[in-house]
Amino acid sequence: MSVDLFVVFLSALLAGLSAILTSIALAAASRYRDGRLGSVAAALVLFTLLGALSLLHELSPLYGGGFEVDPIPLILAVGAVALLYVSLVRRRAPPESGKHG
Repeated sequence: MSVDLFVVFLSALLAGLSAILTSIALAAASRYRDGRLGSVAAALVLFTLLGALSLLHELSPLYGGGFEVDPIPLILAVGAVALLYVSLVRRRAPPESGKHG
């Protein structure tokens, strides 16, 4: 049994970031009553499951035998979730006032 630490790290990172963003999306969907935010939350739940099942496979191949995910798709999934995370936490520039020179 060999545990690839890079894949374990990616799986844990994907599951953790996705779980955090899922809770943010669910809170926003319930506050603003927007169905699109609910759809984003559902997609993030799938990313959370992907990361968790991949982590289960790496840590316990006996129980997670069918959930192996190669490193390349994990890197792409982590990249997609990281871009979403950055876009959510990035501060917008304050709007300019109407006064000119």
